[in-house]
Amino acid sequence: MSERNYYILQSSVSAVEDGMMLYGTPDLPDDMNNDWMFGRPFTQDPEQPIPVTIQEGCENSTPISFYYAISIASQAFVDALHEAGVENVVSYDAVLETVDEEIKYTGYKAINIIGLVKIAELKGEIEVEEPSDGIDVEQYGFVPQKPDGLLIFRLAEDFSTILVHKFLKEHLESKGFPDLVFLGVGEGWLNL
Repeated sequence: MSERNYYILQSSVSAVEDGMMLYGTPDLPDDMNNDWMFGRPFTQDPEQPIPVTIQEGCENSTPISFYYAISIASQAFVDALHEAGVENVVSYDAVLETVDEEIKYTGYKAINIIGLVKIAELKGEIEVEEPSDGIDVEQYGFVPQKPDGLLIFRLAEDFSTILVHKFLKEHLESKGFPDLVFLGVGEGWLNL
């Protein structure tokens, strides 16, 4: 087996004591053409700060550094990406707040990860088989790219899957973010 260069990046609210839960992905102005998971630049930038609702009962919980499922990250996480040389992440000011807006947490960003890579482009980098039921993203107007130089990107066959290069994984681990989870061989749906 060759050395693995990419890992699935996730996070866990339960990794910190009393981790804060948030509601869904922030809205975008042109949501027919834009989505946080499409892996491409927005046609229209959202107004800032972007409000992100804290789940009821979590008002006084501890926010985590990265909410991978809804593309919300702390400023420290975004700074760590930039320190590692990541250039394909666009960040927007966000505020975590309760429904009544009485409790607010600033210092957060909504992030758009630019980069959509097909599994076939990763052969030789990771040991992987293409899923037989994978979607043909090109038919929907998406243009997958090669992973050349990308330290972080989304997987074309499953937009919610974020892959990071081994270099970025090690850099993020060195920063001590307790909520980050890196999945390796057979640990995710993708048999990396």
